[in-house]
Amino acid sequence: MTYEKFQYSKEWKILKELSKGQGLQELKQAQVDASLNRKINWFLYGGASGVITLIKEIYGDEALKKLYQFLDYFISNPDTLGHYYHSDKIKADTKTIADSTQGLNFGEYLEDLKRELVEGDKQKGRG
Repeated sequence: MTYEKFQYSKEWKILKELSKGQGLQELKQAQVDASLNRKINWFLYGGASGVITLIKEIYGDEALKKLYQFLDYFISNPDTLGHYYHSDKIKADTKTIADSTQGLNFGEYLEDLKRELVEGDKQKGRG
């Protein structure tokens, strides 16, 4: 049975191709994409974007620019006093994602994500 009206995630599409005898490279990429997607989705929905929105709505665009400048400073020299300190988990995730996504055009990734977010909101009946 085929459900043509459903939009399958990248992971499901890869599993479908694997069931047709495709190689494991696609599965590995889907797992990495899923890991990167989880990180981005956590950022968008797990609180960070909520804090950014709160600052913009209460203090305005200029304060938001100052927050972005502070964040740039905070991550500019990691693992030093007054800056971000990497956890062991983030160190491992950074290496895994960096090794596996070589050649990824992050701008295109974000454009694709933007389209997926719009489609997801439409499917939920938003807007």
